[in-house]
Amino acid sequence: MRIFEPTKSPFVPRIRIINLVDVLFILLIFFIATTTFRVTSQQPSAVKLALPEAKSAEEVGKQKSNQLRITVATDGTVYLGQDKISTGKLEQALKDAKAKNPEIILELSADKSVGYGIIVGVVDAARVAGIQNITAFTKKSAQ
Repeated sequence: MRIFEPTKSPFVPRIRIINLVDVLFILLIFFIATTTFRVTSQQPSAVKLALPEAKSAEEVGKQKSNQLRITVATDGTVYLGQDKISTGKLEQALKDAKAKNPEIILELSADKSVGYGIIVGVVDAARVAGIQNITAFTKKSAQ
């Protein structure tokens, strides 16, 4: 007695494309829903810097109450906090910040390829605004 009866045409396995399309569509929806899109605006979310190295570099920035950060990007663009600012308006903005908080600490981070003149201009604007406490960010050297 035979268990399986041979048929005239053998069964040919086929892949059902409709099921694969459904799975791919669900995967596409998942990736679109979980991806964060960057807003292309004038201001970057973070300025990438190559900080200069120093042997005496230490970890700073633990207290956030009275700190104001100025970032100078590789192309010489100056940012006050997250906002792009021209060097002409920087002095007045620093004066306003000093008026709000007399104990303000200025955190200066600049790319190591930025010209010395731009850094001197930022420090000069801070001194004219009456800010004497300026911290420069560096990277700890390997030695």
